[in-house]
Amino acid sequence: MTQDLRPYPEYKDSGVPWLGQIPSHWDVQRNGRLFAQRNETGFSDLPILEVSLRTGVRVRDLDNGTRKQTMSDREKYKRAVQGDIAYNMMRMWQGAVGVVPTDGLVSPAYVVARPHQSTETRYFAYLFQTNAYKSEIDAFSRGIVKDRNRLYWEDFKRMPTCFPPLDEQRAISDYLDDHTSKVRRFIRNRRRLIELLNEQKQAIIDEAVTTARWPTRRLRTVAELRVSNVDKHTKPDEFPVRLCNYTDVYKNTIITADMPFMAATATSEEVAAFLLEVGDVIITKDSEDWQDIGVPSLVRKTADDLVCGYHLAILRPRAAIITGDFLAYVLRSKSIVAQFSIAANGVTRYGLSHRAIKSVLLPVPSLDEQNAIVQRMDKATVSLNAAISRAAREIDLIQEYRTRLITDVVTGKMDVRQALAVVTAKKATQSANVHFRRAVFATEIVHRLHNEPTFGHVKFEKLIFLCEKRCGVDTGSTYCRQAAGPYDNRALRSIDSQLKKQKWYMVQKHDNGYRYVPLEKAGGHKAYFERYFGNVGTQFDEIINTFRSARTNQCEIVATLYAAWEDLLAQGAATDDQIIEQVLHHWHPSKQKITEDRWRTALGWMRGKGLTPRD
Repeated sequence: MTQDLRPYPEYKDSGVPWLGQIPSHWDVQRNGRLFAQRNETGFSDLPILEVSLRTGVRVRDLDNGTRKQTMSDREKYKRAVQGDIAYNMMRMWQGAVGVVPTDGLVSPAYVVARPHQSTETRYFAYLFQTNAYKSEIDAFSRGIVKDRNRLYWEDFKRMPTCFPPLDEQRAISDYLDDHTSKVRRFIRNRRRLIELLNEQKQAIIDEAVTTARWPTRRLRTVAELRVSNVDKHTKPDEFPVRLCNYTDVYKNTIITADMPFMAATATSEEVAAFLLEVGDVIITKDSEDWQDIGVPSLVRKTADDLVCGYHLAILRPRAAIITGDFLAYVLRSKSIVAQFSIAANGVTRYGLSHRAIKSVLLPVPSLDEQNAIVQRMDKATVSLNAAISRAAREIDLIQEYRTRLITDVVTGKMDVRQALAVVTAKKATQSANVHFRRAVFATEIVHRLHNEPTFGHVKFEKLIFLCEKRCGVDTGSTYCRQAAGPYDNRALRSIDSQLKKQKWYMVQKHDNGYRYVPLEKAGGHKAYFERYFGNVGTQFDEIINTFRSARTNQCEIVATLYAAWEDLLAQGAATDDQIIEQVLHHWHPSKQKITEDRWRTALGWMRGKGLTPRD
């Protein structure tokens, strides 16, 4: 849809250097004319909100962490109302800003901006996160050290901002919301593909390095450890260098000198200690996620200005004992990953101590065997590595494109109004048909299972949910975390009504629950099902066959775990402990009637069946 965007017919000079030309009917206003500061305290019963660089404003999960918020702390927190803008004073220049999703409390280090009637906060949240605007934020921020600069309300309200008419603010926001939803779906699919490819690669590595009975040695005996302290600062009295940082290592299994690295400076001592050499293995030493600890990358090509950055450690192999290529592979094996995971400690950020790294046990065959293994694994994983790199590049490209698109749209370089009208008309057509399509999809479940003694209303709802997820079908249902959740009672009533209206099936209440009985046109949905959903028949069959004779509570357990798992993946990652925590303490209290062991057993069963959400 973005190829239909065109510039506005007329422009004028905004008078603001970073903004340049704007549509002739737009205006420029100070933020103080668009927002008023909200500085209200004393609402201690509201939930705590946080502002994240990655996810914007969201409710903070206090129960899932070790740090608890006391009532006295809450009294100092400021109230934020749904639809407000909230930003972190110290991180606004990095994009830590967003629309408040629900009434809540924010830290005193945050600023809450209440919109005036002519202000659509979604539009300004997009604008404030553009690179051009973040540079302007940096100029208006104050502090002794750049990384500690703060954007106070008094400075924020002085900032000039482009100001389209309210209807256009909303049109731009709707357009970008729709585009963002598509981009996120694309990225989730590509990340799922990368995950599957990595699982195949992991199996190859594990088979190659763990099946033989080789002698084991501590890591300290086979490689020298150097933990870097070189940060991204630039100082005039230091040597200019290129910095291999956390992201470079995390995203690439191989490091070469021709990659795009960050420019920085370092002292002569730091250059001497952390200059990268061919054969070095760099690992992630600490991270916000313990699952990202100990990720290795092999240095294949280097230069005299390429140094290892902060949050990383260099493992320099002792050439007489181990090769860098073999070390990089063995550090990816499950046994080593498990050792790193167990050793990682921390609260909000996890890290590995020097001792923990040095104490890792790894198999060390002879050098000849190492070389043979590396050659075999290089050959076996070359196509997988290429596919992983391709998918990762696609993610980077779509994110870069989205960034450029947002900037062009919110600054008036492109007009979305005509394109949005097309999208809106298409959605209206889809919406008019959604009830019938949903009924067709659901009727196929009833048609196949209505004679099963375990099939009833609740099991029906769970199978609709699971079939939707596995088939990638959106029927317009909105699932709630109710007692038998995930559950959409309104959608189920609509389905029952459609089934009866079409004379396919009718739900009847019996002593032991609800049953579906065929009507005179039972089976008449088949032609529609093939037309709308014929391409997902395999996935649909998988769910039906798996749960044909399953009891209702078994279906509920799997559907609940799936929903909690998917929610966590949308936020970044999901461990078994996090999934169980969500189910037992953030759903309905009735979930606690099922033992934790049973939830965990079900998780293992789902993995074995491949019944897992796509990240």
